[in-house]
Amino acid sequence: MKFKALPTTLSASMLAAMVASTSVQAAPEPAPVFVKRISDTLVDRLVKERANYQKNPAVLNTIVKENIEPYVDFEGFARGVMGQYYRQATPAQRTTFTQTFRQSLIRTYAKGLAAYNNESYSIRPFTPGRDPSKAVVSMDFKTSNGTIPVTYQLIQSGESWKVRNVSLNGIDIGLTFRNQFSSTVQSNKGNLDNAIKNFTPSADAAGNR
Repeated sequence: MKFKALPTTLSASMLAAMVASTSVQAAPEPAPVFVKRISDTLVDRLVKERANYQKNPAVLNTIVKENIEPYVDFEGFARGVMGQYYRQATPAQRTTFTQTFRQSLIRTYAKGLAAYNNESYSIRPFTPGRDPSKAVVSMDFKTSNGTIPVTYQLIQSGESWKVRNVSLNGIDIGLTFRNQFSSTVQSNKGNLDNAIKNFTPSADAAGNR
C-alpha cells in the first residue's frame, strides 16, 4: 500500500505548529515575574497576620511553609547540601535528609523575615544568564533595622521555576549547610545514618550581619 505524502506547505505548517506548541509549554514566566508573584503573596500574608506571628513565632514558620515550600526544589537543594555524600547515601537516607533539610530551611527563612515589619521590598535589575533554564534573582526586604537582601538561585521545572538555593542576608544557605553537614559526617566518623540523625543545620549568622 502506498501512502500519499502530505503537501509540503501543510507538512511545514504542522511542524511549525508543533514546535510553537512545545515552545509555549516549555517556556516559564520570566524569572523576576515569578519571584515578584510569590513575594507579593508572601508579603500580603505577612501583612494580614502580622499581629499573630509577632505573638507566636510558629505562625511565621507556617506562613513561610505555605507560601515558599511549593516553589522550592527540595530534592535538588538537599542533593547540593549533601555534596559528595549524596552518591554514598541510600534512597532512604536521602529521603530522611531531605525531610530534615526542608524543616531547617523553612525555619531559617522564617527567622530571616522575622524583622520584616511590612515596610517594602524591591527586586534588583535582572540579568539573564547563558543558560535559559537557570536564573538568579535578587531582592531587598526593607525593615526598620535596615535591608535584608535575599537572592534566589532558580532552575526551570516544567512550565515554572523552582528555587535551588537561597542567599539570605549575605549567607549562602546551600554552602553553609553543606559545610555543616560535611563536618557532621566527619564528627560521626563517616557514619551517614548518625550524621543525618545528628545534623542540625543553622544559619544564625545570617541574622548577625
